[in-house]
Amino acid sequence: MQKITFSTLFLLLYLLPASGQEARRIVSLAASITKNIYLLGAGDRLAGCTRYCVTDPADSVVVVADAVNVNMERVVLLRPDIVLVSGLTHPRIVSGLERAGVKTRRLDLPRDFDEICRQLDTLGAITGNARRAAEINRACRERLAVVEERLAGLPGARPRVFFQLGADPLFTALPGTFMDDYIARAGGENIAARLDNGIVSREFVLVAAPDAILVTAMGMTGDEQVRQWRKIAALPAVRSGRVFVVDDSVCSPTPVTFAGVVEEISRLIHPVP
Repeated sequence: MQKITFSTLFLLLYLLPASGQEARRIVSLAASITKNIYLLGAGDRLAGCTRYCVTDPADSVVVVADAVNVNMERVVLLRPDIVLVSGLTHPRIVSGLERAGVKTRRLDLPRDFDEICRQLDTLGAITGNARRAAEINRACRERLAVVEERLAGLPGARPRVFFQLGADPLFTALPGTFMDDYIARAGGENIAARLDNGIVSREFVLVAAPDAILVTAMGMTGDEQVRQWRKIAALPAVRSGRVFVVDDSVCSPTPVTFAGVVEEISRLIHPVP
């Protein structure tokens, strides 16, 4: 009879969930993934997360990673059914976990609302909440349809928008990202639509002359950036009073927060007469 090593027995007993079963012990290595798990009502499935994830203290989720480093030994000891990684997780970490017998699933940063919804569907399947995921996605699509209908009745061209994501260096939303999709679905036109590098200068913004400027909060930095932009009276956005701070939650959306941000931006850049 072939001997079973201790390591093999460990994998069989603790690390490999039965085929077809939903994951009951999950490690999330991305704040956005953690947000979606809570949205599905599956926060009690979280065994581990990053220090940037927002969790319910009652769930006693173990911190296993920061922005870059992952404590793989701690992850293994948590005996997860699956570790959910983002596109930012280093391949070395993923391969190391898989060599240890830990199942992983990569969920890349979504590029638009549709991909955000598909990611929620994936997490719904993993956690056994597929129906809830479908219901959430349907409700959010309906909210966006209401925005689209409202915008269809507005006269004039789409306002040109500068979406500032960082201050040093000055960084903006690029095409092919969910940040750009915010602008499009809110009825705006991204002034960076032809760029392939998000780092821009203030001269670029001045020449582009946006009709609206949106600045992510970035702590207190966002308020200061808004004050700096409002000093430039030559900008159409300043003359029309459309320079705003938006919450940092825009950077890690769920379907629900995405719909809410689009609703907010559409009101900001298309003020009611």
